[in-house]
Amino acid sequence: ATRIAGTANDWRCSCCGKLLGVRRDGVMHLSFARGHEYLVSLPATATCRRCGTLNQATAPAR
Repeated sequence: ATRIAGTANDWRCSCCGKLLGVRRDGVMHLSFARGHEYLVSLPATATCRRCGTLNQATAPAR
């Protein structure tokens, strides 16, 4: 499998590294199977679909 280089805006699982979302313009973009996509405000919490770890993304300091 080819590994795509991540960016500073990637939100990854703290345990397994799976991509959970991408931070864009102050919101988190989440994309799931079958075309489900969401824009959520920060802070955001998500369970990793690969390993089940609960992850939290915080808003950047102002």
